[in-house]
Amino acid sequence: MGCALESVWNPSYYGKELVLIRAGNHTFPIDLVTGSSNTADTRGVRHGWATEHLALATSRDEQREQLLRMCYLVSMAARMRRDRPDLLSCQAEEVLWSVPEALSMTQAASLLAGVLVRPLGGRATASGAASDEDPRFPGIASADAWAIAMEGSHRRGMYTVTDIHDIEWGTLSREGRGGQVTEGNAQQLLPLASVWLRGSTPVADVVERAYRIRVRRESVLLGHLRTLSDTVSPTGRLFATLGDGLSGIVSGAAGMRSAVEAANSWTAGQMHSGAGVAALDEGGVVGARRRSHFSLHVTKTLKGTAHRQRLVHEFGEVLSSGAADSAVSFLTALGEAGPGAPGYHHLAHARRWHTWWCWHLPPRQRASFSRLLESPAAGATDT
Repeated sequence: MGCALESVWNPSYYGKELVLIRAGNHTFPIDLVTGSSNTADTRGVRHGWATEHLALATSRDEQREQLLRMCYLVSMAARMRRDRPDLLSCQAEEVLWSVPEALSMTQAASLLAGVLVRPLGGRATASGAASDEDPRFPGIASADAWAIAMEGSHRRGMYTVTDIHDIEWGTLSREGRGGQVTEGNAQQLLPLASVWLRGSTPVADVVERAYRIRVRRESVLLGHLRTLSDTVSPTGRLFATLGDGLSGIVSGAAGMRSAVEAANSWTAGQMHSGAGVAALDEGGVVGARRRSHFSLHVTKTLKGTAHRQRLVHEFGEVLSSGAADSAVSFLTALGEAGPGAPGYHHLAHARRWHTWWCWHLPPRQRASFSRLLESPAAGATDT
C-alpha cells in the first residue's frame, strides 16, 4: 500500500500497523483502502483503517511523542473498524466512542493491550537503535542482519525461536492450587477498561492513561528480549524477527536454556518466554525453523507446569512421562472447551504436528494422544 502513495505521504509502521503521515490538513487517500484499479490487489486482505489530524508541537521530541500517541489512538480505531464494518466514521476518536456499547470489558482491555509496539529510545536524551538493530528494540539485532549470521561457521549449531507465553492474559499455574505465574498486558488494563465502559471518562483520557501503562510494559519487554539476546551473545546471535519473540542461531540447547532462565528471572511475575531449538543439518534453515517452531509449541503446551521443557525443548528430546501427561491433559482440555476457547489454536497446531508429537512421546501416551488428534484442524500456521 505504501508504495502506491505519492511522495508527499510518508509510510512507516507502528507495530503491525501501516502508518501514513502527511504535513498539512489533508483528506486520506481513500483509493488505497478501497482497492481501486491503480493500487495493489487487496482481495482476501482483511484490514481496517482510521484517520486523525494532529497539531504538532515545536520541539522535535514532543512531536515524536505526540505522533506515537496518535498512532496508538488511530491503530485501535483501525482494529475496531476491521472487526466492525458497520462503523461508518473513519475519525479515530469517533470510532472509539462506540466501545462502551460494542465491547465487553475483556474485549476493551484486549483492544487497549493489542496494538502498541512502541519504537523505544529514539529521543535525543536516550540511546536509539543502531543501523543494524531493530528500531523497536535498541540493542537487539534487526532481522535484516540474518544474511551475516548465516555466513561461515554460523551454518553450524542450532536454530532457535522464542516467544513470550500468554503476553496478553498471562499464564496460570497448573501445579497444586494454581494461581497466576505471570501477569498479562490486558490484565493490567482491566481496571481502565471498566472505567471506559462506564462511559464516565473521555476517550482522550482513556488513551493517555493506557498509553503510559503500555509504554512501561514495552520497556519491560525490551529488557526481557535484551536479556535473552545478551546472554547468548558469546556463542550465538538472536534477531528481533517476531513481535514478542526472537529467532537466531545458537551453539546449543544449554546456552539457550541459560538465556531463557535469565530473562524469565529478570521479569519474574510479569512475563516468561519459552524457546524451541533444532539442529541445523543438510536441510538448512528452512527445515530447522519448522522443527524449532514445533519445539516452541511443546513449551507452550507445558506452560504453567514445573517440567523443564516449559522453558526450552530441543527437537528430538522425548518428553518424560509426567511432561507427556501434562501436555495431553492441556490439549484434551482445549478439545473439550471447543474452537471458541482461548488458546484453542494450540490444539490445531498439535493436530498438524501429529507425527512429530508421537515421536516425542513415551509409548504409553501415544495411543491416547492419537485419539485426541483424530479430528483434523484447519488454519494452523508455523507460529
